[in-house]
Amino acid sequence: MRRVMGIAKSVYYFFFRQIAYLRLRGRGHAGTPQSGAVNIVCRFGVQNGLANGALYQCLAFEKLGYAARKVDITPAIKNPFRKISCSADGPLVFHCAAPQFLQFAWPLRDAVRGRRLIGYFAWELDEPPADWPDYPDMWDEIWTTSVFSARSLARKYRCPVHVVPHVLIGREGAPRVWRKGDEPLVFLTMADARSSLMRKNPAGAIDAFREAFPDERDVAMVVKLQMRGMTPEVERILAAAAGDARIRVITENMSRAEVDDLMARAHVYVSLHRAEGFGLPLLEARVAGLATIATAWSGNMDFMGENDSALIPFKLAHMVDEGGVYGAVTWADPDIGAAARAMRRFYDDPDYLASIARAGWEASRPDRQVAVFSAAAEAALNGSANF
Repeated sequence: MRRVMGIAKSVYYFFFRQIAYLRLRGRGHAGTPQSGAVNIVCRFGVQNGLANGALYQCLAFEKLGYAARKVDITPAIKNPFRKISCSADGPLVFHCAAPQFLQFAWPLRDAVRGRRLIGYFAWELDEPPADWPDYPDMWDEIWTTSVFSARSLARKYRCPVHVVPHVLIGREGAPRVWRKGDEPLVFLTMADARSSLMRKNPAGAIDAFREAFPDERDVAMVVKLQMRGMTPEVERILAAAAGDARIRVITENMSRAEVDDLMARAHVYVSLHRAEGFGLPLLEARVAGLATIATAWSGNMDFMGENDSALIPFKLAHMVDEGGVYGAVTWADPDIGAAARAMRRFYDDPDYLASIARAGWEASRPDRQVAVFSAAAEAALNGSANF
C-alpha cells in the first residue's frame, strides 16, 4: 500500500508541475519598478530554517524602511485549488528550493502576472544541484545566502545570481563568560535529518568532545536532533553518546522558545559541518553570545574569521551521504583532533573563551548585519551585482 501511495503521489506531482508550469511561465517581469514594497513568500506555518530565514529577511527589509509583507502559503501547499491573495506591488521573493518553486508560486497564480519573481535559493555543495529544474521563463533572478552558494548556482543558471545574506535582528544577547569551578562548560550542536545528519556531522562533534575530555566532569554536551524517525544514522549518533552521562541527545521536537533556551544555557556552539549554504545557527549562536567552533569551509566563511571563531581545518573528501539527501558528494572532512584541541583550549583558558565569544558577538551585531544586508539587497534590487 505504501508503494502504491508513493507512485500515486509521484504521478500527481508530475502532472501538477506540468500544469503549473504552463499556467505560470513567462509571468515574471524583471523590469517591474520598485515601489518600496517587498513580498516574502514562504511556508511561515512550519518551523524550519527556511521559515526562520524568511522571517529574518522581513525584519531586515522593515529596518531599511520597506513595506515587507509576509505571504504565507502554508494553507495552500497541499490544496491545489486554494489561492492566496497578495498585494499588487513589489517583487515576490520565494524562500524555497528550486524544485519547490512551482508549488510555492501556484497559490499566487492570480498575483504573479507582470511581477518581478525572485527565487531565494540556498545550496550547500560546491557542485551545483544536478536535479534542480531550470525555469528560464519563470523566475527573473536568484538570490542566495553566501558567496559559496552563489558560485555553485551560477554554474547552473543563466539568470542573474545575487548574494543577499541572511540577517538576524530582533534577537539580542550578551557575550558569555564561563567561570570555571562554578558551572560545567556546555557545548551545543544541532542537526536536522531533513537536511542530512551526515552533512551537519553531529557525530563528529561528539567524537571531538570525548577526545578533548576523557575524564573531566565539569563539561557537558547537548546534541539537538530534528529526526525523520529512527534510522541507522541516528542509531550511530546515539551509540556514540551512549554511556557518557555528560552528553545529552535530544530527539523530541522543540519550540523556538525551547531551542532559544538551549542556547541560553550553553557557552559554545559547535558545527563540524561538511558543507553549509550559510550556517544560520552559527550566526544565531554568535548573536546570543556563544563562542563558536566551526569547519573553515563553505557559506559560514562569509561571516566568520580566525579572530572571532575557532575555525577547524579540513580535507575535501568524496563520500556517500548515508541519509540519501545528496548521494555521492565531495565536501569537507573536518579534523576531529583539531576540533578536540579547540574545545580543550576553551576549557583550559576561560579568558580566551570569553574573548572569542565577545569578538563573535561584536562582529555579528545587528547594526553591522543590517549594513551588509542593506548594501547587498539594494544592489540586487537595482540589478547592479551578480555572478
